Amino acid sequence: MDLLINLVPLIIVVALLFMKKHMLVAGLFGGLAAILIGGMNLSDVSGMFVGGISNMLGITVPILYAASAAMVSQAGSIEALVALFSKSLKGKIAVLAGFIVLIQGFATYMAGMGAGNTMVTAPLVAAAVGAVPEVIAAMAIISAVGFTTSPASTETILAAESAGVDVAVHAGNMMPFTVVFYLLAFGLAVYGVKKRGALFAGKDTKKEEDLQDATTGQLLKRAFPAIALLLMVVGGAKINGLIGFSLFNPATTVILTAVLTVLLTKMNSDETSEALIDGSRFILTTMFSVGIFLSFINMIAALGTFEQIAGIARNAPESIILPVAMIIAFLIAIPSGAFTAGVLTLILPTLSALGLPSEAMGFVAIATGLGTQISPVQINVAALAKGFDSDIMGVIRMNFKYVIGAMVLLTAMAVIFV
Repeated sequence: MDLLINLVPLIIVVALLFMKKHMLVAGLFGGLAAILIGGMNLSDVSGMFVGGISNMLGITVPILYAASAAMVSQAGSIEALVALFSKSLKGKIAVLAGFIVLIQGFATYMAGMGAGNTMVTAPLVAAAVGAVPEVIAAMAIISAVGFTTSPASTETILAAESAGVDVAVHAGNMMPFTVVFYLLAFGLAVYGVKKRGALFAGKDTKKEEDLQDATTGQLLKRAFPAIALLLMVVGGAKINGLIGFSLFNPATTVILTAVLTVLLTKMNSDETSEALIDGSRFILTTMFSVGIFLSFINMIAALGTFEQIAGIARNAPESIILPVAMIIAFLIAIPSGAFTAGVLTLILPTLSALGLPSEAMGFVAIATGLGTQISPVQINVAALAKGFDSDIMGVIRMNFKYVIGAMVLLTAMAVIFV
């Protein structure tokens, strides 16, 4: 009975979102219901409200990378890079989209997180093909699988510890499944572009005309700031490991990209500075609104709702406990997608107590990651919204059926291979 009562605020939020109400309206009514059910005092409510906003605005690296990507885009650097890619691939724009999706996947796997990379790669693929739903979904799926199976991520560490194996061993166990989903994401992106063609809401014809008569050398010069930004974001950690010190970090990445933009594009230092500031506005505004919504979700979490939902897995028959745990993790991740690792701490102990293998933990981790990609409070979804000039709910609607499809496939894999 307690679970049914505590589910009411969550049901209100989900119902209002399905009715296409603004996420803050949905969050407010859900939060008010949680306050009434839990008898919360105003001091605690205020703390959760401010905490939700400060948690989101404290995620500074994606903000820095978003501003940098917007800056080089405004300088025409991303368009020049796409033009170079198109020349080398002889106009095979669908293959280019798939290739950039794979870059996103490799970068996420190396870094153990997706949003910072998405800030750079999403504008690149958006400039190449526009807001193709299958491409956006492919970016979401490959990011979810990448950060939940990467040996550098908190999620993988939690899964490995729950299985009682070394992180490297667990990552190796999950590698075949990672490869399968990476290939599927590549194929989905290529299919989407071939099916729909390039979808541009409003192409910058001035920039396009400016690039038409440019030589390969001129394109390379203008594209270099975008190339440098991509290399520093994707391979910076690897390069730092090879040279033995942290040369490429968020601060140096932003500064070096800005310097290259001034030196190699038509923008001067004042214009570059303004472009950097302008580039941060969308993501800061988005994260502010996401933070408010998250504060309402925290009020629902304070009732113990998510712990009670996770407890359902403990009561499931042992023969189906893994798919049940995966579905529960997926569902919990939708409203609480900012904290993937937190969701896993609710689910994995049950599987660990049953002595299930490493792969079982990995499947739950991937299921959680997929759930976050249709979550209004997931920073990677916000990054996709920024990169493709959309809004968060628009990205979620585009991702929904493909993420559900990926979840069905993942569940089938779990039943077959575990």
